Amino acid sequence: MRADGPRPTRRQIARRRAFAASIIVLIVVLAWTVWPDGDGAQPAGDSSPAGNGADGQGAGDGDGDAVGAVVPGENPIEHVIFLVKENRSFDHYFGRYPGVEGATEGGTLDCSSFRDAGTVKLENAPLVQPHDLGHAFYPGLLAINGGKMNGFNCIALGEDLVGYSQYDRDSLPAYWAYADRFVIADHFFTSMYGPTFPEHLYTVAAQSYGIVDNKSTTNVEGNYCDDNTEYTQRFPLEDLTDADVKRIMRLEDKITAAPGQLLKIAQYWESTRTCINIKVIQDQLERKDISWKYYALPDKWMNALQAIRHVRFGEMWQKVQDPETILRDLKQDTLPAVSWLIPPEGQPNEHPGSGTNVCEGENWTVDYLNAIQRSEAWPNTAVVIVWDDFGGFYDHLPPPHYDIMGLGPRTPALIISPWTRRGDNPDGGAIDDNVYEFSSVLKFIEELHGLKSMTDRDERADPLSGAFDFTAEPRLDPLILDPRDCPNS
Repeated sequence: MRADGPRPTRRQIARRRAFAASIIVLIVVLAWTVWPDGDGAQPAGDSSPAGNGADGQGAGDGDGDAVGAVVPGENPIEHVIFLVKENRSFDHYFGRYPGVEGATEGGTLDCSSFRDAGTVKLENAPLVQPHDLGHAFYPGLLAINGGKMNGFNCIALGEDLVGYSQYDRDSLPAYWAYADRFVIADHFFTSMYGPTFPEHLYTVAAQSYGIVDNKSTTNVEGNYCDDNTEYTQRFPLEDLTDADVKRIMRLEDKITAAPGQLLKIAQYWESTRTCINIKVIQDQLERKDISWKYYALPDKWMNALQAIRHVRFGEMWQKVQDPETILRDLKQDTLPAVSWLIPPEGQPNEHPGSGTNVCEGENWTVDYLNAIQRSEAWPNTAVVIVWDDFGGFYDHLPPPHYDIMGLGPRTPALIISPWTRRGDNPDGGAIDDNVYEFSSVLKFIEELHGLKSMTDRDERADPLSGAFDFTAEPRLDPLILDPRDCPNS
């Protein structure tokens, strides 16, 4: 025994942090209110999901699993491109698309009493949103409101109802044209409640190390592992008991049931550097000599690999390259087997606010998809396009509650390939209603190359089984679209 008494246990230490954590949380909540960008971690716990199927796997149309099954070494897909844009919900982009699980009106709350305040029509969305909206962990929980999906007006800056808006074929003609021809997935959920940083960790690791927020400082030139002033909040998953997890899940399901629910959840959080060491799928790709690149700019919110210590300071960092590099690789027929394409900030990634024009972001996507479809790689390529979190915009479909991290509200999702399943969409495309999240794309890559699952999330994920038909002849003719002249509103 030590002279100063018995050494406290990890749980005792955690409990002693509770008061300090409460103070931190008050600061965090204030930041979420005035700084909406204050945007996982082996999952634990589960509850019945609200998507298709009792186990959270979508039923689709009944034949997706058979025709879309991936057999390593016998599959025509040689290139996977995971394109991740920013901050939009499914109903916001595709709620009016014929045949999808969409909505044209949304529920609201009285933000003082949290009582039901009726429904409002989803108005036509402007190409330039007037401002950003809250879209972090608490806003995600509040928007979902235990599955009622009616708290979007109570998130930061949501009181003017700009989050209750949506586009249509005239305002998003290219995205709707891709849905017409390829696959639109209408049960594709974000991996957690938000925001950007931890969501992007899920796109490479099927977890976020329990991280629930964006970085704490923005006034240093570097980012993540290159800025030792950056901290964020996380659930210490390694310390949580089963009872802790169940309590957190209950609190999340009843986030508006009583005052202080967020404080009760956040008492479990601890501060951590935004430079972590967790397994990423790139580790397995390296070991099996499978080519990959992460096309993303450094020192940006969306560059998840810059927060992975062994990647940032190891040889793999040379494979983190400017997004424009993929255009050169396509021309030279050197596209790797697996790619992440992360658009630059501003117009290309469609992040709301700061004058960002959705039309310009759509044009960026068209330019890159045209290049992909004109390349030698096209006959054997699959592109998956998602948006990294709901951005504060309304969506009506309750997400499955897999664990204490999420799932979060739906993302728009398009799967583009000569091998996508045919259906009744106007140009022969299909609607895929299987339940997916970001880990589903990783599971698809894992099955394609015979890789092991990294967490419970990719272990359980549906590997995009309803999106493809590998038994039919591919449609190799490309869908080349013209960028359009973009109005300012």
